[in-house]
Amino acid sequence: MTVLALTPIELTPGGGSPLDLLAELTASALGSNTGITFPNTGHEVVFVQTGSAGSTTVTSQIGTTIEGQTVPGVAPASAQAASKILAYGPYPSAYDSPQSDGEEIVEVDFGTPASVTGVIVVRQTGVY
Repeated sequence: MTVLALTPIELTPGGGSPLDLLAELTASALGSNTGITFPNTGHEVVFVQTGSAGSTTVTSQIGTTIEGQTVPGVAPASAQAASKILAYGPYPSAYDSPQSDGEEIVEVDFGTPASVTGVIVVRQTGVY
């Protein structure tokens, strides 16, 4: 299983630079990967686009362990249908998988990767 490491797209506070979801999703194909990872601050939302030919399950892996045992990932009760763009997240710290460099990442896997035509991670920065 290979995953694609994504860098979140940061929204501009105040709406000065709108995000074109369709253009970003079109430019961000999953390729031969079966999932994605991204650095998590608790402000990220994953947008998943499925093509007209099929659906996919979207499973958010939980990085936290309980007494050294992994916790099963979380998936919605039904698969994401064809021709949809759905948002998943934000992700609390329980989903984080600590990395050796101290970074916390989240992993999201796709049951039918060939049905995913685009996937992006968007970070909503706070307005203070």
